[in-house]
This record gives sequence, structure tokens and C-alpha cells, in this order.
Amino acid sequence: MSSDEDDYMSAKFLENAEEFESKRKEETYSERRKKQIREQEKKSYIKPRAQLEAEEREKGLQRSLDEDKSNKGMKMLMKMGFKKGNSLGSGKGIVEPIKINMRSGRYGIGLESELQKRTRELEEEEEEEEIKRRKTEMDPREYRVLMAQRAKENQLIRYLLAAVSICEKLDEDNNIKSNIIWTLKPIQPSDNDINETNDIEDEDKDKKDDYDKEKNELLFPKDEIEKLQALSLDEQLETTINYLREIYHYCFWCRAKYTDKNDLDINCPGPDEDSH
Repeated sequence: MSSDEDDYMSAKFLENAEEFESKRKEETYSERRKKQIREQEKKSYIKPRAQLEAEEREKGLQRSLDEDKSNKGMKMLMKMGFKKGNSLGSGKGIVEPIKINMRSGRYGIGLESELQKRTRELEEEEEEEEIKRRKTEMDPREYRVLMAQRAKENQLIRYLLAAVSICEKLDEDNNIKSNIIWTLKPIQPSDNDINETNDIEDEDKDKKDDYDKEKNELLFPKDEIEKLQALSLDEQLETTINYLREIYHYCFWCRAKYTDKNDLDINCPGPDEDSH
């Protein structure tokens, strides 16, 4: 055998044979055929025009003007003294160009911003509704405590309204034209079972009461009124009841007027509700 002829028993041919055999075992003919078809389809695929435009546009937006030496606008700026990395103008201008915001729809600029504003408002309303829903879904014990506090507050408001009304009547019977305690008169709490006619009548009455209250507030220093109204409902009620007992010997809890202080101290169980 000459030296120019290949030795088919050499290690080179054995290695190639083993490599070919391993590839043949890894992929079947059908698998290799499918792979070839996919590669051919990939090479023959022509991208749509819209996709090509989008890709080129994205490449252009990602490319900096400093890198684009063929950009005529950059060349003009460089001739006018612009330096890379500096801002435009003599002050603190922008360093990078304004970014392009692509709009997908065909709406006008103003209408699109209005739609975005409405979308934000709807999102904020949904967040508020979610917060309200979470507040309502509280622990049953916490809910009962909250309802008890509201019931107590409404009861104190009714007591205070009645006490101030009695104070007004007794003062007017004694020719007293104004009293700083009258400014404590609260707005009467509304009940759900009142019909519309009664609502109108109560509204007229409330307007008259508000007018009388504002008129009475003008007769006293503002700081004294604010100090009195800053008290809690319990303290406001206690102040009004003590005034009725000291000036008119009237017990709010007994619903009775006594002849004098001695009669009040002997026959009245006490100055608070628990004593009665």
C-alpha cells in the first residue's frame, strides 16, 4: 500500500465513524427531516412590513445621536459649538433629546389625554371602593363596639339638644335674650323612617335654628365659644345640666323644677343619670 492512499483502518476513520454513529442514534430520519423543513421555512419567511418598520424604529430610537455620524442635525449642532454630553443653550437645558411616545390609536392629542385622565379617575374610585369594602369587612366584635359608640354618641346629642332647648325656654321666660350655652345646641339627628314631608318641615326648622344660633354667637367672644364647643359631648351636657340646676333648680333627669336649692338637694337623687 502506497503512502498516498488513505488507511481505512487508521484511528481517523474510526473516530469519524463513531461520531457519525452517535449522531445517527441521537436523531432519526423523520426528526432530521423536520429540522431541515423548519430551517428552510425560517430562511424563506418574509417579515410583514409593519414588523420591519417597528424593528427599524426601535433600533433608531435605541441608537444615540453621538453614535450616528451621518446625522445631519448633529453635524449642524457641532458646527454651532455644541459639545457632546452638554445641555442645549446657556442654561441648564436637556442633555438627551425628548423621547418619542408612540400612540397606537387615532385619537387627537387632547382627547387621548382626557381619556387617560378618566382612566386614572376610575382607578382612584376603584381604590376608594376597595378601601371602603375593607373597612366594612371588619371583625364582628370591632363592629359591635363601633355601633355601640355611635349609639352612645347619638344619645348624647339628643340629651344635649333637649337640655339646651329647656335652657332656652327657661331663659326666655325670665326675659334673658341670649346665653352662651345656647351655642351648644346640636343639629338634630335624622331618623331613616321620617317621610319626605316631615323632612321638609324639619329642614325649615333647622334653618331657623341655625339662624338663631349664628345670631347668638355674634353676642359672645369667639374664643369663649370655641373653648366651650371644644368640650366633649359629655362635658357639654354636664355644663348645661349644671347651669339648669344652679340657676333654675331644674333637674334634667327628673324632668322637674324644684322650689329652691334646698328642695333640689333633698328630693333629687343626684346630678347625673346613674343616680336616677
